[in-house]
Amino acid sequence: MTDERADGLIELVLPADTRLVRVARLVASGVATAAGFDVDEVEDLRIAVDELCTALVEGGDGSPLLLGFDLGDSQVTVVGSTNASSGAAFEPDRLALSRQILAVVVDEHDLHADHGQISVRLRKRRTTARDD
Repeated sequence: MTDERADGLIELVLPADTRLVRVARLVASGVATAAGFDVDEVEDLRIAVDELCTALVEGGDGSPLLLGFDLGDSQVTVVGSTNASSGAAFEPDRLALSRQILAVVVDEHDLHADHGQISVRLRKRRTTARDD
């Protein structure tokens, strides 16, 4: 069977509403499946995207969430950003929890707020090479 997976960037803009985070999780699931992730890897990416979006909503000023899903060779990179609320600073305990969760479910992550923006970046790699 040949690999007919398409590489590329998928962009998603969502209102800063926690009820719509499920849309981002569905996109993450579809992208992970297209990347050849197994069931556990798909779920890990869904959890990471949920955490990413929650951090953006909680630290943001209500502006839309800008998300990008980059489907690469055996990996998915997700970036997200929004405008920070005035004086945005993540609660230290909440930030520590987000970082702990991301450390368990993805290979790389970065979460920060500066210059009036909150930015999150994560990368999940497929753990096993597959001959599709």
